[in-house]
Order: sequence, then C-alpha cells, then structure tokens
Amino acid sequence: MTSDVTERRLRRRAAQQLFDELAVAYLDLPGVSRATMFGSDGLRVDSKFFAFVGSDGQLIVKLPAAQADGLVAAGEADPVRAGRATMREWIGIPSSAEHTRTDQWRNLISDACRYVASLTPSSTDTA
Repeated sequence: MTSDVTERRLRRRAAQQLFDELAVAYLDLPGVSRATMFGSDGLRVDSKFFAFVGSDGQLIVKLPAAQADGLVAAGEADPVRAGRATMREWIGIPSSAEHTRTDQWRNLISDACRYVASLTPSSTDTA
C-alpha cells in the first residue's frame, strides 16, 4: 500500500508541476490570480476558481455544463464530487501521456478561464 501512496504523490507532484508551467500564461490577465482550493494551488478569476490539480493528479476544471457532460460521456473526464455531492460543471481529467496531457490541459484551462470570466461581470476578455 505504501507504493500506492508514493505513486499517488509522484503523480500529483508531476501534475502540479505541469499545471504551474501552464498557469504562468494566465497570471498577467486581468482578475486572474493563484489561491488554494481543497488543498491545491489553483487559478481563479475575480475570486472564482476555474482550475486546480486534484489529489490524484488530475486536472480539475469548471466548464459549461454541456462541454463537461460531453467529456464525461466520452470517457475523457470524471465528474468531481465533494463528499457525496457532485459538483455541477466541475470535471476531473485523469493523467495521460505527457504530450497529450499538456495540450489537453492547456486547452481545457483556457476554456475554463473564459467560461468563469464570462460568469463574472467585472472580468475583461481572457486568453
């Protein structure tokens, strides 16, 4: 079981490193900042989170319901749960091959940033 814990920590560390590299592109955008959500360092726009790394090293993003549902239905994402409740519009993207993950995460973080910014009246256009 120790190897499972070690593997999970390594997966999360690698995922957080990739997330940190991708996050740099957003920090100069109006209203975007870093903060902690569920024990992970994530991105938010005008105090509303849009992306962070989950405990298993998955990318967690907030997307429009139709897009989130489509990714879950295609088997590319899992619904995110807080306790027993499913968090509406939040999905988790499991780890995959490095090159695939980087491109996929970059696109989904961008989609999530635009979506959450559109929900916040004081935000300006984002990446």
